[in-house]
Amino acid sequence: MAITASIKFLCRLIPAAVFIFSGFVKAVDPTGGAVKFEDYFEAFHLNWLIPLSMFFSITLAVFEFLLGFYILINLFTKKTATIALIVISFFTALTFFIAIFNPVEDCGCFGEAIILTNWQTFWKNIFVLLFTLLFYSLRKQYYQPLKGIKLLLAAVVPFLYIAGLSFYSLNNLPPLDFRNYKIGNNIEELMSIPKGEDHPEYETIFILEKDGEKREFTVDDYPYEDTTWVYVDRYTELIKEGYTPPLEDFYIFDAELDYEVTNEITTMTGAQFLFISPDITKIDKRSAEAAKELAQNADLQNIPFYCLTASSDEETSQFEKRYNTDFHYLISDQVTLKTMIRSNPGLILLYDGTIIGKWHYNNIPNTEITNNTLTYSIKENQAKNRSLFIWSNALGILLFIILIFSSKTKNRKK
Repeated sequence: MAITASIKFLCRLIPAAVFIFSGFVKAVDPTGGAVKFEDYFEAFHLNWLIPLSMFFSITLAVFEFLLGFYILINLFTKKTATIALIVISFFTALTFFIAIFNPVEDCGCFGEAIILTNWQTFWKNIFVLLFTLLFYSLRKQYYQPLKGIKLLLAAVVPFLYIAGLSFYSLNNLPPLDFRNYKIGNNIEELMSIPKGEDHPEYETIFILEKDGEKREFTVDDYPYEDTTWVYVDRYTELIKEGYTPPLEDFYIFDAELDYEVTNEITTMTGAQFLFISPDITKIDKRSAEAAKELAQNADLQNIPFYCLTASSDEETSQFEKRYNTDFHYLISDQVTLKTMIRSNPGLILLYDGTIIGKWHYNNIPNTEITNNTLTYSIKENQAKNRSLFIWSNALGILLFIILIFSSKTKNRKK
């Protein structure tokens, strides 16, 4: 039975689109990809590979994008069909294992852009695998339309684009931010349950023991008057699902004052700086001195400046002794801090609890920002939007190349 050109194109389009999108969102956020690789290495007891996480992150982003792009414009079809089948087969098997044993909660196949459960990821891969198998079986029937300089350009330009985007995102901040801590989001609102939404309900189960027998009791049937029962343990279980806030686990702790200050930070009026470092030992001299100068000027303007870290008291003390910054240190979870900003260190500016500015350590603003935080942040965001515009146009040029040298699917001449 003859297969129409439309079906042949669809067999290429599905795997190509998945690979292109997957590679693009990874290139936009290579640090996030590196964090996901670290999760995998820890889950599979391959900790010795953790130092190579960033290399694998960027390599995978470039590889996926190029593979999808070459499939889409019909380049090197026999090779790309074989490689695509091997890759999607491997990931299908891997995600099946992950779905069963759940060593990581999210596979990270689409970065932070689209979060899928492990089973959703597996069935997505099954769907793509079916089209990839068809693409592979028809690989000899596709015709490569480009020759000479056109072929060279179509092969090299996408590589330069995706590699450039990866390194730009690594040395700045992601031009597209898919996380809950993006500019414009209010932290307190993302921690709260909106009016009208159901609250999740939990029940505490107490484990008590008497005469060698252990029994479980709820609050309702707890034997308050029978003192012969001895407390052993307790646990909490969800009995009714409800709305879960996006930032359910967000907390900030003041080790110096020995109490949680999350509410004070998220509800504070006016401007405040959060100098964020998941690992304070990785802050270099240039970044430390830039932050120190900014903190001193912020203090002159009565703008709170906090150093938010997950490092130990000893590491913080050594950092303070080395650079004499006189920061006010706050503590939070390392995963939370890595999610807040893809930079160690990085700077976030809050205004009335809303994120209005974020900076990579390569772009820490000068002290001028303390004179008028709102105006400065607006200008910075406009500059970032221009950067995003440039990368979007660059991607548009690639799509234009596809249109100019569009790969009309034909049966190969015998």
